Amino acid sequence: MQNLKTKQVKIRKPHKCWGCMQLFPIGTEMEYNASTDGGEICSSYWCESCQKLLNEVDWTDFEDGIGFGELKEYMEETK
Repeated sequence: MQNLKTKQVKIRKPHKCWGCMQLFPIGTEMEYNASTDGGEICSSYWCESCQKLLNEVDWTDFEDGIGFGELKEYMEETK
């Protein structure tokens, strides 16, 4: 996977966080990511809580990358 763009944005329509699947309303600050994976362009939005967790997580737990909602599962397992 290759990262193409990462930036902090104020969303203009509701988005679900890729990490925790929580739906966020218009005007929320989120991190936008665009990347390529196997020739496909993928994009995602990340909430502040998941962004913080990403800085602390052991990446060996996610060998194949982070799937939709996997950080929510990870947070529940590590409580």
